[in-house]
Amino acid sequence: MTNFIRLLKLCKPHLSAMLLGAFLATLTVLANVGLLAISGWFLAAMAAAGLAGVHMNYFTPAGVIRFLAIVRTASRYGERLVTHNATFLLLSEIRINVFSTLSKLNNVDLAMSRSADLFNRMQNDVEALDKFYLNVLLPMIVALVSVPIVLLFMSIYNANVALLCFISLLLVGVALPIMLSKQLQQTAELETKYSATLRAQLSDTLSGLRELAIYQATEQQVAQCRRASERYNQQLFTRHNAEAHSNGLSLLIVQLSMLGAIVIITPLVYDGSMVNVELAMLSLFVLASFETVLTLPNAFIQLPVALSAAQRIFALEDKLPSTTNTTHELVAVQPLGLEFKQLSYNYHADNYALSNINFTILPLQKVAIVGQSGSGKSTLVNLLSGLWPQQNGAINLLSPDKNIAINTISQQNRCELISIVAQQHHIFDGTIAENLRYAAPDASEAQMYEVCQQAQLTDWLHELKLGLNTRLGTAGRSLSRGQSRRLALAQALLRTPAILVLDEPTEGLDNQSKHLVMDAILTSMEHCTVISITHDPALLANMDKVIWLEQGAVKAITTHQQLVTEHTDYVNLITRF
Repeated sequence: MTNFIRLLKLCKPHLSAMLLGAFLATLTVLANVGLLAISGWFLAAMAAAGLAGVHMNYFTPAGVIRFLAIVRTASRYGERLVTHNATFLLLSEIRINVFSTLSKLNNVDLAMSRSADLFNRMQNDVEALDKFYLNVLLPMIVALVSVPIVLLFMSIYNANVALLCFISLLLVGVALPIMLSKQLQQTAELETKYSATLRAQLSDTLSGLRELAIYQATEQQVAQCRRASERYNQQLFTRHNAEAHSNGLSLLIVQLSMLGAIVIITPLVYDGSMVNVELAMLSLFVLASFETVLTLPNAFIQLPVALSAAQRIFALEDKLPSTTNTTHELVAVQPLGLEFKQLSYNYHADNYALSNINFTILPLQKVAIVGQSGSGKSTLVNLLSGLWPQQNGAINLLSPDKNIAINTISQQNRCELISIVAQQHHIFDGTIAENLRYAAPDASEAQMYEVCQQAQLTDWLHELKLGLNTRLGTAGRSLSRGQSRRLALAQALLRTPAILVLDEPTEGLDNQSKHLVMDAILTSMEHCTVISITHDPALLANMDKVIWLEQGAVKAITTHQQLVTEHTDYVNLITRF
């Protein structure tokens, strides 16, 4: 029920369009019911008049029938137009909500989910919810409004027929769907789960085709995909089989209700308390009245699927960190320092990636962080960037007039103050200018050329005919690794950060690219505080101090030259990479 209410809240921005669609759908149903009932009365009356050889006014009922036919056609067209537009609006709202949620999740929550599962939530689960309004909410609203109206008119002619119809409508529109919904609730959850598993298996298979071919494990992986597909298809068969049985039972109730109405009315016609033509009218009225609940069974079938998909989507939203502790906003008008006090972080109990870290980085200071793989370097940067939640200890921003705990500023403000150039940096399929403007949407060409000059990209830009308007291709396939790394540095500098974090900026580059990136980094150092994770001796020599981590603890904090002189294992560490 909670997920149902949360889905209704997503509908709120488009409530007017949805209510208009519900009104038109109700009008269509009532026009259709009235059209069939009056048509039955008109045909029976014309036949009776012909047999009796009397005249009757056929203009009025014919006009009413024509009017109802026009209303039904016009309202049906309007209903399809409005409801489908409302569906697309709701779908857009859900997609934006899901993407916004994913963009706000920290790396821990994202790392705990498989990429294929996240993609499945963004696509398959959202597509399951695009039917929420049209196939679930709309039929419920139409039934709630139209059923009382139909029963009210029916009770005017005969209360017993109205009671019979009411019981039958409850059976077809409520009892059977609820029973079916409970029956399919577990099936819907398994269907969603198996669908996600199948997509994940297929994604893994496509991503790992090379490894599967090398180890000749293709058949084994295909067999796993086949088993996942069979489990998913079995759930689909169970749902469709249950739907078929429900539809058959509903049809039987409808026919029996019509027969029951005839049985009730016939004696009344025989003793003259009811006009004979009303037998045809009420019989068809009962038959047509089931259109008010005709789509309810499907609504109850779709409801568990929609709620299951909603639960998976809202589960991500529930992981969003609270922003109630945001109390400060800083502007990067000057470099900032950093203070790490008793900082600890563990992934599992008794497995600390960082243990009681304490050190200070002054404004405009250039600091390198070194250590073996698993020593806690990346964890430290992830905590600094806010991509991972802080557990124990504190990280403070140091400014000339005050010290501020970093977790008291918003994530957006943190990203404005701290720019990170990751070792693996994604280049979007667009122009150089478009990629740069991801970092600063309002950047001018002059500003972009300035940061490109700082990043040692000017000579390369002059060689390009289109300059900043040159397209880079998917994932920047037209760039070398050195160019890609320097473009990432230009993006970071475009934000004019107070603190610049570099993650292995020269790793994996050839000598020429390494020197260009080095020159770019040394140029950028003049304007901000720099923290670099590196093992490059040439870059380490230009740092004010080196923080040496080992097994999540600080082993030493001093200059590169002093470490080289006093620690043989430090020399081995930086020459091994």
